[in-house]
Parts: sequence; structure tokens; C-alpha cells
Amino acid sequence: MSTYVDSLIDRYRTKGILIDANLALLYLVGGYDLRLVGDGKYNKLSKYDAEDYHLLLRLKRFFGKAVTTPHVLTEVSNLTNDLPERTKAECLRKFYETFVGIDELTIPSLDAAQRPEFYSLGLTDSALALVSDQFLIVTDDLRLVKKLNESRLEALNFNHLRGHLRFA
Repeated sequence: MSTYVDSLIDRYRTKGILIDANLALLYLVGGYDLRLVGDGKYNKLSKYDAEDYHLLLRLKRFFGKAVTTPHVLTEVSNLTNDLPERTKAECLRKFYETFVGIDELTIPSLDAAQRPEFYSLGLTDSALALVSDQFLIVTDDLRLVKKLNESRLEALNFNHLRGHLRFA
């Protein structure tokens, strides 16, 4: 698996990286207060720990460019709804500061809805499929990785980076 991961990273390193919504939420909330990650109180982040946050930071720095879509940012914003009100407000205050250095790609929703993946994955992931040949999609959504692979598109499963020597 390591050879495949390395080849993906090398192939897209100069092109850029696009981090999917759950990991972008980890990036946002971990940057606000790392104690909220993996503490079990916030369901969306309970599967991660501080090491995952630091791994994500190392991965992002490794790439020359980071991009996102309005669809992903909307999902991140919506995912903060499960946070306690005060924490949510503080994270949303940090939203701009967190994502300001990431280029936002405008992908028309109707273009994304024409992708075959739309019917099983929805709008956000279909928009990711549209740019997956230009940027490395990094996600922990196994269904997304599987569907993209079935369409002969590539994505990096974040779980395959855990313990990976290149980022250890």
C-alpha cells in the first residue's frame, strides 16, 4: 500500500491537494482547540486524535498548493452545527483565518450533478470527482474513494497515511 500512496503523493505534489469535508473540519476545529479532537463529546471528530490533526498538517504542508470548493466549505460550516454553541461561534470566527490560504475552486452545481457519481454520492463528492484529475482528493470517506476508483479516478484514503513513514 505504501508504494501506491507514495506514487499518488508524488504525482499530485506539484498539482495540489483538496481535503474533503470531514478532514477539513478536523483542520478547522483542531486549529481552534486540539482538545476537542477525539474527546468523544463531538461525534464528528471522535474518530480522530491529535496525531491525525498533526498528520493532516504535515500532509498539507507537503503540497505546494491547497484547494477547496464552496461545497466542501459549506459542509464544514454545517458540520459545526453539532458543536456547543459557544465553540461553534469561535470556530466560525476562525473559519476565514483557517481557509484564507486555500484557493477556492468554483464548480457549478449543475456540472457536478451531471457526473455519474451524483446519484450515489451527492453534490459535494460529485464536484470533487470533477477536479480529481487536477488535485489529489484526500478523504476518509471509503465510499467516495471506492466510487472514484470505479470511475477510474484517484483519491487518497487518509487512513492509509496513518503510520506512513513519509509523514511519521
